[in-house]
Amino acid sequence: MRCVVNSVVRSASVALLCAVCCSGTVHGQGATVVPNATVKAEALTVYSDMRISSAAVSSLKKGEQVIVDFEFKTAAERWCRVRLPSQGALGYVQCAGLDRKTESAVAAQPGSAGRSVASGTTGATRGALSGVALGPPTKTTSGYQEVANLVVREGAIDVVKVAELDAAAQTGWPAATRRAWLAHCAAGDFEMSRNSVDEAIEQYRAALPFASKQPDLLVANLVRLGYVHLRRGEYSAALEYLDRARSVAPRSVSVVRLSGWAYYGLDRLDEAVAQWKTAQHMEPDADVATLLRKAEADKETESGFREGQTSHFTLHYEGAATPQLAAQILQALEEDFRSEQAEFRFAPQEPIAVVLYTQQTFRDITQAPSWAGAGNDGRIRVPVQGLTSVSDELARVLKHELTHTFIRGKTQNRCPQWLHEGLAQWMEGRRSDRYAPLLIAAYEQHAYPQLRYLEHSWDSFSGPQAGFAYAGSLATVEYIISTAGMWGIERLLDTLVSGTAVEPALGSALQTTYADLERATAEYLRRTYASN
Repeated sequence: MRCVVNSVVRSASVALLCAVCCSGTVHGQGATVVPNATVKAEALTVYSDMRISSAAVSSLKKGEQVIVDFEFKTAAERWCRVRLPSQGALGYVQCAGLDRKTESAVAAQPGSAGRSVASGTTGATRGALSGVALGPPTKTTSGYQEVANLVVREGAIDVVKVAELDAAAQTGWPAATRRAWLAHCAAGDFEMSRNSVDEAIEQYRAALPFASKQPDLLVANLVRLGYVHLRRGEYSAALEYLDRARSVAPRSVSVVRLSGWAYYGLDRLDEAVAQWKTAQHMEPDADVATLLRKAEADKETESGFREGQTSHFTLHYEGAATPQLAAQILQALEEDFRSEQAEFRFAPQEPIAVVLYTQQTFRDITQAPSWAGAGNDGRIRVPVQGLTSVSDELARVLKHELTHTFIRGKTQNRCPQWLHEGLAQWMEGRRSDRYAPLLIAAYEQHAYPQLRYLEHSWDSFSGPQAGFAYAGSLATVEYIISTAGMWGIERLLDTLVSGTAVEPALGSALQTTYADLERATAEYLRRTYASN
């Protein structure tokens, strides 16, 4: 979420300010070198705009290969912005005249600009779902605790015991097979408890062969795998396991609930609403009710919205936002995506949903505090009323909110709010020069924003409180980067993803404490800005 409080508020001689102005630029679309569509019509007219009444700027012949940058859908037709591999943008064509390649086919080609994910990184739960207790599968299966006590001892997995149970299962006796299955599930649950997700998936997959002939075990196993992939933000992978579970147990409430979660993460609101309605009919749940209300509100609000998409984003926008503005926003986001991927050495695996609103609709749907200028609950939500092109300010907002998506994904939603907001401001180009005197004065008067109180949501903050929090968070991140670089930030984020609490993570990654970090930040501000 991005703060847009403009005023300076003075209280007890300490000024509270939220940064709103700094340099920024809008970047163009990077060059995709692999064609992703072929002209299937005998002749396909290229227009200067997304309407037939606009000027015809070129014509494409059947069989020509082109690159589709963006696709826009209205109630009546779909338009694609196209270009040739060796040229810039040609213009707009009606998508029906193209034979589109799937993204996976394009990604497989050398030089492709398809989605890539840095090794060793994962996705994340949608922010809208992160606080909801759609917990992991229960451990109440008969015999679970007995076997768990055998294979998990003294804070480690007894691999010898697991191998022993595996060997016993080779006899084919159902009881032995069941115990081997329980062993791997218990080991996977243990790995999940310490946030070793890759190891948990390995154990759950190892359990599958032992569950193949016992439907109750197979469903429990598939639900576990679906749940883990959901926690990593890998919604398509989760659905594969959940669909398999559904074929075995069509009335499983766990499968239906988690499927709704996966569809919402994939921005497929109709299917998410349908799944959660079914789940509520089967077994009402307060958390699912919360998710259902949110999904239904999004669905109703966006029912008349237009759509656009690129390889990394799906866009929904009200009629008040022009298609040209939507195209520019997607263009800016794609460029930002590449730069953030390079900085964080990570990329979300699923397309990121972006919604453009008028100002009032944004307030109604997000219920955001008055000082918030945009929102990110897993879907990037931006008010654009009155804009016809991407201004410098809007470009910064987009970069800011996209940074939140990357951080949430890289840390699996385990990043404190001050680090989230400090990094988002840093990435959009903001620095502490304007606010250093206020923060230095606050530190000297023992009124500096204490980071331990800025770890969680700021939604209840007043405008001045939020301004102070934003300024202090930016200064802290700026100091860390000045001494440890983005490598230090990456170490901290990687430590947080393991489930380590924030202050111990600071000690492990940066050899500091909250008190030392606050003091060093104030000294950095004096040294860097006090004499300017």
